[in-house]
Amino acid sequence: MINIKHLKKNFGSNEVLKDIELEINAGEVVAIIGPSGG
Repeated sequence: MINIKHLKKNFGSNEVLKDIELEINAGEVVAIIGPSGG
């Protein structure tokens, strides 16, 4: 199991992720997709 709580990510002063929670159980397949770059 992977368990993430309160994840934050900033690029300089630009906050791009705030208080993210994610749980992935054994046997699950997860893909995170979105635009690339910026």
